[in-house]
Amino acid sequence: MRIAGPLLPIIFTVGLVASACGAGSDDRSAAGLSATDFGQATGAVVANTDGTITTAGRQRVMTAIIGPDGSPFLGGPDVPVAIAYRAVDGDSAVQVEGTWLTTNATAFGLYVSYVDFPSAGPWEVIVSAGDAEVARTNLTVTDESPVPRIGDPALATHSPTGTSPAELEAISTDLDPDPAFYEFSIADAVGNGRPTMIAFVTPAFCRTALCGPTLEAVKGAAAGHADLDVVHVEPFDIELATAGELRPVPAMAEWGLQTEPWVFVVDADGAVRASFEGIIGQEELESALDRLDD
Repeated sequence: MRIAGPLLPIIFTVGLVASACGAGSDDRSAAGLSATDFGQATGAVVANTDGTITTAGRQRVMTAIIGPDGSPFLGGPDVPVAIAYRAVDGDSAVQVEGTWLTTNATAFGLYVSYVDFPSAGPWEVIVSAGDAEVARTNLTVTDESPVPRIGDPALATHSPTGTSPAELEAISTDLDPDPAFYEFSIADAVGNGRPTMIAFVTPAFCRTALCGPTLEAVKGAAAGHADLDVVHVEPFDIELATAGELRPVPAMAEWGLQTEPWVFVVDADGAVRASFEGIIGQEELESALDRLDD
């Protein structure tokens, strides 16, 4: 979605998604998610912010395949694809599988892949199903990112806290907030020697149909990790957003976030071990949490 104030870039999902925010997350078994006839594809789009990826660490790339009417997203949980990444200015090439991910059982989804890019610069993205090429697009790989990268120390940001119903209503738009998610600020959580999951999500003011499902995925993933702290941060000033102005809270700028939702997994030493933008599946979050024990 477009964020007001100084943070203006748009994530791909904004222009294409106009669905409700309350759908369930990561339902990989549902049939009829969307068209699977890749012969109808007219192109592909990298759905990460501005189509930009950084070279540091294992990068999560979201690729959406576009249908003939310009709508997302062709594909489905039973339609495997291979995604090749080729450096435009060199000989580097990486090929990985794309895993289908959807925000609910009947609407739209895209393919997620994890890639270690060996060099910065322009890269071509080629999506194939079987022996047939489906679509191509481009992305930019950079050496720097305003967002904390894998291995970076988590920023000791002072986010709002509260425990009483009145306090929670003032700092969260979740209709069923877990008080434990607001017990610690980000600064408290990343410095207390326990792993942390930080979720920048707004159920009430979401315009990408991703925020409600994302928070539910966070809750589901956290349920199996008793030693985990979770910090939920509303990306927008709630009072202003209620009046129609989406002004990012200071934590958004401090973390370099231009879109929402975002979820970060931080280890007990305060280092970022995983980050997720946009569509996020509970299984992905659980896998990232499990890797903290490796």
